[in-house]
Amino acid sequence: MNEGLSDANLNYVLAVIESGPNTDLGEMCEHLQMDRHNLLNRLAISVAKLFIKATRDFHYCDEVMNTFISDIIDLSMHADMPQPAFSIYQAFDAGEYWHTGDDRDVFPREKWSRPELERILCEIDDGANGLSKQVRLEPPKGCYWPIAD
Repeated sequence: MNEGLSDANLNYVLAVIESGPNTDLGEMCEHLQMDRHNLLNRLAISVAKLFIKATRDFHYCDEVMNTFISDIIDLSMHADMPQPAFSIYQAFDAGEYWHTGDDRDVFPREKWSRPELERILCEIDDGANGLSKQVRLEPPKGCYWPIAD
């Protein structure tokens, strides 16, 4: 699993989420002709990239991942834990609050979420391809991201 959803599929999923509180993963899977495991992983990768590229803010991306955590956990009861979906959820979750020892001027999403999401994306085969040079991110040590012009 090394890629996110296509733009069209991502826009479809985000529109379904934004349309109301009752998000049916089964209907989305049927519409996209994808199994739950694949959809959750691809969606999580796409959401992580939206945040890293600053296309969407932390709160939006965190809410998307919170929307699907019960589906991620339910799926893990009958199959392997969807990865990287669960790790990406945990990375966003870590940015929701100050951790023990954090100063109050620390932004948890920047201290905890961003580096972990960058690490996860770095480990995925295609890395964080598509990041614009304007974002000026530095990859974790030992990880080199190809940057498209």
